Amino acid sequence: MTDAAVKEIICLKNVRREYRMGQNIVTALDGISFTINEGEFVSIMGPSGSGKTTCMNLIGCLDRPTSGMVKIDGEDISLLNDRALAVLRSRTLGFVFQQYHLIPSMTVLENVMLPLRYQGVEKNRWKELAVNALERVELGDRMSHLPHELSGGQNQRAAIARALAGSPKIILADEPTGALDSQTGKTVLSTFSEINASGTTVIIVTHDPLVGAQARRLIKIMDGRLD
Repeated sequence: MTDAAVKEIICLKNVRREYRMGQNIVTALDGISFTINEGEFVSIMGPSGSGKTTCMNLIGCLDRPTSGMVKIDGEDISLLNDRALAVLRSRTLGFVFQQYHLIPSMTVLENVMLPLRYQGVEKNRWKELAVNALERVELGDRMSHLPHELSGGQNQRAAIARALAGSPKIILADEPTGALDSQTGKTVLSTFSEINASGTTVIIVTHDPLVGAQARRLIKIMDGRLD
């Protein structure tokens, strides 16, 4: 990709996020600025309480800044109402969490198909998109299984497939290896690398330096500021 072809997909500029706790104002983010380009593989790293989760919530369109600007795929999230923010989130982002959040009574295929219903995808395409996503994470032979019949690593790959099924521009993963042993964690991180190699922007939020080192770029946050 040439420099002329690089597109900025995330931009935070002088972002401050404050929360009121009783009579006190707590500053979670204190004027941070950075950009992420389309197709990057980035880790946002910091210890507990550093502000990385607040940063993730802003990138994920789950929150708005107190001041400053957050742009996701060209949209200033402060200017969007809740409905427009939900549409941007659904269209642009796929989420992967530390806990898999798979529905126990549904097969892996049904779990991956489920979000497509709420993303406005035509019903006749749900199965095709879900199968393609599961095959990308090498779970094509586990589609009819229930979550309890899979290993932890397989469940996390199913969760990744669920995030991928709607073809998001950004995959946002919050401590995605936190519930896994180290070897399984490496396999899951390898899956993220493969997804990124296909052109999807991948952002991993973590406190673990070993996980952070797997990304091609590291953004460190400490006490609400870039470190």
